[in-house]
This record gives sequence, structure tokens and C-alpha cells, in this order.
Amino acid sequence: MTLRRIFGTIILSAALLSPACGSKMPPNLTPAATIAYYDTQVLKGLDLFRDAVVDANALTPPLLSTKTTRRVVAYHKSAIKIMNAVPNGWQSTVIMGLDELVKDLPANEKRVVAPYVTLIETTIKEISR
Repeated sequence: MTLRRIFGTIILSAALLSPACGSKMPPNLTPAATIAYYDTQVLKGLDLFRDAVVDANALTPPLLSTKTTRRVVAYHKSAIKIMNAVPNGWQSTVIMGLDELVKDLPANEKRVVAPYVTLIETTIKEISR
């Protein structure tokens, strides 16, 4: 997968996944179904982030280090556990964990993951309104 294709996938995914960018909730959902819908949007973003990082690490030469890839996979697992353990109020914890993950990355790796981080944060902030 080339760098151009990776970024094209990022842009397309952001447009399709983020509620702020046009993904519309089905009409007439119950309150519980509405929450489940939005939670699913966040899960899709987290899955996309993890998968893209794994793919970027598999490139030759790798776009992201194995250390960063492992950290993202661990973060993904933790974020899902948090979302399941705390159905109401997980948003700030997931965002804080994401910020902690990204803050120590080298600058070149931050640039690669930035669109995914933005996608996840935007989606969470949109559903937290």
C-alpha cells in the first residue's frame, strides 16, 4: 500500500465514519439504540486506526515503528474495554488515553496517525454534545 493510497483511505474513511462529516443516524431510534449507533461509530474509528497503523508498520520500509504499533494495539484494546465497562462517561477517558498515546510519538509518526486521532476525537466530541 502506497503512502498516497493510505492518505486517500484516511480521507475517505473520515468522510464516511464521522457523524460530523455526513454519516447519518437512522431515523426513529430509541434512546438506547441512538447511544449504540454512536458508540459503533467510535468503535469503527478505533478499528480503522488500529488497522491502518498495523498496515503502516507492515510497509517496506515501515511507516511506523513496531513499538508504536504495539502501543496503538494496546490502546485500542484498552479503549474498547473502557467503553464496555463504563457505558456512560467513557468519552473523556478514551480521549485522554489517545492524547497520552500520541504525545510521546516521534514527529514523523505523529503526522501519520494525526488524521486517525482527529477522526476519533471529532466523532467522540460530536456524540458528546
